[in-house]
Amino acid sequence: MEYFIAIDGGGTKTESVLMDGNGHILQYNIRRGCNPMDYGVEDTCAHVGAVTEELVEKSPGPVAALYAGIAGLNRIHVDLKSCLSRRFSIEHIRTEADGFSMISGALGHADGCGLVCGTGSSLFIRIEGKPYKDVGGLGYLIDTGGSGFELARDGLKAAYRYLDGRGSPTILADRMAEALGKNLYDAFEDIYRGGRKFIASLAHVVFEGAEAGDEISCQILDKGAQSLAELTIAAARQFTGSFPVVMNGGILKAYPNYANAVERKASKRAQMIYGTMPPVYGGFVEALWDCGEIPAKRHSECFLKDYLAVSNGSNTPCGSVR
Repeated sequence: MEYFIAIDGGGTKTESVLMDGNGHILQYNIRRGCNPMDYGVEDTCAHVGAVTEELVEKSPGPVAALYAGIAGLNRIHVDLKSCLSRRFSIEHIRTEADGFSMISGALGHADGCGLVCGTGSSLFIRIEGKPYKDVGGLGYLIDTGGSGFELARDGLKAAYRYLDGRGSPTILADRMAEALGKNLYDAFEDIYRGGRKFIASLAHVVFEGAEAGDEISCQILDKGAQSLAELTIAAARQFTGSFPVVMNGGILKAYPNYANAVERKASKRAQMIYGTMPPVYGGFVEALWDCGEIPAKRHSECFLKDYLAVSNGSNTPCGSVR
């Protein structure tokens, strides 16, 4: 029996699995994020190494392949593969940006695009089986349009502008204060100390404002959906005819109406697909591919059954719950 490790790392969390060749999860872990744009190169290598070590130690036999999809690897040079190769005797090790495992989770090892929207946002293009081009995803200081961070930041901005007399009336002022548990002018320390991830955690306030009919909240969501749709319009230049775009990420999964708005605004040639499998499964698909294997329906069925059983708690070996 061969064993495989798949890792999906973003700005907020790192999800990892040890699997057997049938698609069963033997060990599931969830840890903090590892995006080098947030944590730095050395920390990313150390953190992914520690995550890998936990799984290798639990493996009943040698690990045949490891695939790690890590946010930020497409923007900051991290020789993560070398770091892992020096520590572990795994024949096949591949590391890429996180969007490609998202494509594989829905399409298999096929060409297309992956549109991720969670704390940040980005679109990844794979052509001829290889990473080809990235659109957006330049980090929160430059460009993560439509992401949880930008939606929440725009919501905070609108709230403060209303409070100081520059902006239109909006319930976001009261709703943000409720979410923060204090007057907005007393919340600066929390906001600036918490940074990107803390601000992104307030995105739900904007969605709640829109549900309550707040015009400013609706405008923020419309702008965000347009920003994400623009990624597909840029991607269309790389394809002739229609092309698949797999949508995934915490924001798109939590708010289907937002995903629908992105689809309506997207390139007319984009075949928008709602990703139902977690990106970490796409990592397993790629690990299998590196060993010359193509996953079958039974792999995804076994994985999903086990994943639903263990993903509500970390460090749970699947054998204990099956």
